[in-house]
Amino acid sequence: MLSFKVYSEIWDVNRRLAELDLEEGNLIRPVQRGLAAWASCTANHPPIAAGVWAWAETVCALREELVPDRWERSNEANLPLTINPGKALAICVNTGDEDTGLKVGAPCTGSSKGPRTRKAVLENLGQSVMFVDEVLPDPATLNKGGRVVWILLIYRDRKAREVRCELSRPISINSQGYVDGWAERIILSRTPFDEDFVSLTDDGNGPQTPEIDLDIKKRA
Repeated sequence: MLSFKVYSEIWDVNRRLAELDLEEGNLIRPVQRGLAAWASCTANHPPIAAGVWAWAETVCALREELVPDRWERSNEANLPLTINPGKALAICVNTGDEDTGLKVGAPCTGSSKGPRTRKAVLENLGQSVMFVDEVLPDPATLNKGGRVVWILLIYRDRKAREVRCELSRPISINSQGYVDGWAERIILSRTPFDEDFVSLTDDGNGPQTPEIDLDIKKRA
């Protein structure tokens, strides 16, 4: 697991986001809306509800932030992406692990990803390989001219009573399907919450971000 570049100082974060035609609020507000959806679930909800609802509301809020600025919705093979006007940058939402949002962390996705996320990682690499466990290319050679997929990575830390998040560009996925290497990591502001805000009974994270693949066959 590694990262080529980490942006953590507020001026550096804002500068890099501006280069992507984004503001931090465009990302923090959806994360906070997802937090509210997650916290609204109780022990009476199905166990899967908190994770799915939080993810869905974050995706929805991200699109509500960006679509008025001519970004587009895309659901490529059930992978929800939000794509900028020039179609050079796409954002998807995923749950991360406890290193998410930490400058010195080495985060990975909280669950293994399916073929659609793997394809997105390979787009960033500009390579036709399935898994990347060995030597990564020099960052200057990554994805020249192609669409770049970024992940809005989110972790709800109940012990620290905060949500940490980052916008990061994935370039490595291991043989177990976890995204674990990043060309760039943009560390975003944390959102604190009180224990009273949390109504879940377990560790507070619930099931991880889903990735749905449908195999549809025509009836004979």
